[in-house]
Amino acid sequence: MPRRALALTLCLGALAAPAAPPSPPRPPAATAAADAAATRIRAHVEFLADDLLEGRAAGSRGYDLAARYVAAELAALGARPAGTGGGWFQPLELLEGSAVIPAGGLVIERDGATTRLESGVDFLPGRIYAAPRSSVTAPAEFVGFGVSAPERGYDDFAGADLAGKIAVVLSGAPPGFDSEARAHYSASLTKLPELVRRGAVGVISILTPVDEERTPWQRLVQRSWFPGMRWIGADGQPVDSFPALRGVASMGRAGAARLFAATGQDLEAAYAAAAASRPQHFALPGRITLSAETTLARRTSANVVGLIEGSDPVLRGEYVVLSAHLDHLGRGAAVEGETIYHGALDNAAGVAVMLEVGRMLAADGRRPRRSVLLVALTAEERGLLGSDVFARQPTVPRGALVADINMDMPVALGPLADWVAFGAEHSTLGPVAARAARAEGYRLAPDPMPEEIVFVRSDQYMFVRQGIPSIYMSAGTGSLDPAIDLGARTQEFLRRHYHQPSDAAGLPIHYPSLAALARINARIVREVADARARPAWNPGDFFGTRFAPPR
Repeated sequence: MPRRALALTLCLGALAAPAAPPSPPRPPAATAAADAAATRIRAHVEFLADDLLEGRAAGSRGYDLAARYVAAELAALGARPAGTGGGWFQPLELLEGSAVIPAGGLVIERDGATTRLESGVDFLPGRIYAAPRSSVTAPAEFVGFGVSAPERGYDDFAGADLAGKIAVVLSGAPPGFDSEARAHYSASLTKLPELVRRGAVGVISILTPVDEERTPWQRLVQRSWFPGMRWIGADGQPVDSFPALRGVASMGRAGAARLFAATGQDLEAAYAAAAASRPQHFALPGRITLSAETTLARRTSANVVGLIEGSDPVLRGEYVVLSAHLDHLGRGAAVEGETIYHGALDNAAGVAVMLEVGRMLAADGRRPRRSVLLVALTAEERGLLGSDVFARQPTVPRGALVADINMDMPVALGPLADWVAFGAEHSTLGPVAARAARAEGYRLAPDPMPEEIVFVRSDQYMFVRQGIPSIYMSAGTGSLDPAIDLGARTQEFLRRHYHQPSDAAGLPIHYPSLAALARINARIVREVADARARPAWNPGDFFGTRFAPPR
C-alpha cells in the first residue's frame, strides 16, 4: 500500500461516517455462494503471494507473471481487453532509481568546523533521477512543515527566502488542520513543487516524533534499499522528479539533533511549535553539502485493463473504474532469513476482491448501464505511478471516467463487523457506500487510524488529483467474535508484517470477510454505474474545489 509508511511524506484522509449504532448488525449467515466466493478469493491470494512471483515488484518477471494471471482471470470472467491498442495491458516506461546508501554524503560546515553525518545511520540519501551522481552545497533554512495554506491562515514561508538554499522541513502537516487539508499538504506532490517554486536547491526531511514512533528509523533504514521509480513522459523525462532539487535526504530525531547542534536553535522547541501548529522558519548557520549516488535503470511494467461494457446506449460511453494495485516490493533485505516480500494483504487481497467483484457483475445477467473498467495497477509501491498514468492518460476518453472505487490492503484478520470508507465525506459516493454496507448487514465505522492519513497514500488519490470522485473501502476493527480484538490484530499486522516478508498467505486471513467486501463493492459499482447522474463532489469540498474542473 502508500504512499504507505514506506514514503513518509505522503499521508491520510479520514472519513465522516454515519453515526454508528450501539452494536453492529450481524451479517447474514454464510451461503454456498458466499463460501464459493471466499474460496475463489483465497485461491487468487495464494497464487499472487506465492514465492514463484518473487514479491511482484514493478518491472520484474514476477510482476509480469502476475499481470498475465490477472488478464487470464479477467478473460475467464467475461471481461474484454481494454488496454493500449485493444490488448489487456497499458505499458509504462519507468526509470528505476536505487540509492547507493554508503555513497551518500551530508557534510556540515559551521564556525570553522566540519561535521560529517553517517549515511544509513544519521540520515538516508534520497534518489536523484536526473543523474547518477549529484551534489549541492548551500546554506540551509528550516521552514517548519514546508506548508503554505493561506486559506487556513498558515504559512511556514512568511518572511523566508529559500532561493539557492537547502530547505529543512518536517514530515507531515500541521496537526491542527482538518483531515483533508493534512492529507493534501502532507503529500510530497504538494510539498516538493512548492519548495522548487520558492527556489530551493535541496531538501532535508526530518521525521516528527509522532511519525518516528509510528515507523521507527531503523525500519526506514531497512527499506531504504528498495528502489524508487518515476514514469517517463512523452518528452522522455521522468515525471515529478524535480531536477532542481540536486540533493535530497531524510533523517530521524538522532540525525536532526546533530544537524541542529551548535546552531543556536532548539530542535525540541521546533517539534513543540509544530505540534502546536505554529508556523516557523529560521536559518541554520553555515553551509551543508548533500551528495548522492543513484543507480538508474530503465524498466517497463504495465497496468492490466479489462472492460465490462455497459448496457445503456448513451451511458456505456462513461466508465466506473474498479482499481487495485498488483505490485508489491519484490525481493529485499532478509528478515528472519526470508527475502521475498510477498504482499498477501498488500495487495494480493485487494486484487482478489476486485476480480471477484468483476465476476459478480459479469455473471449477474443484467449488465450495468455504464461501463466498468477493472484495472490492476502497477508501481503503486514506487509512488502511485500506474494510477497516475491511467488517471492522466486512460485507455478510454479521459473525460468519460466518472468515479474510482479502489481496493488496497483490506486487513481482514477475523470476522469483521464494520468497514471504513476512506473518502466518503468528499462526494456523493459516501452515501452510496453506506447503503451498500447496510444492504449486506454491515455498518460503516470512522477511520480507526486518522493519524495514518490513508486517503492520499493509495491509488485513489491520483484519480482525485484529476478531479474524479473516488472512494476506498477497507477493513474496520469491529469484530463479530467478542473473543477477537481486531483492532489489536490490525496494529500487530502494521507493526510486524506490513511491508515485511511475513505479509504472506500464511497469515490468518478471514476470507469470508473479503467475500463480504466484494459484495459491498459490487453494490457500490452497480449503483454508481446505474445512476442517472455522475457522482459529484460535495459543495465546497476541499479536494473538489482544488482538482475538479468546472462542468
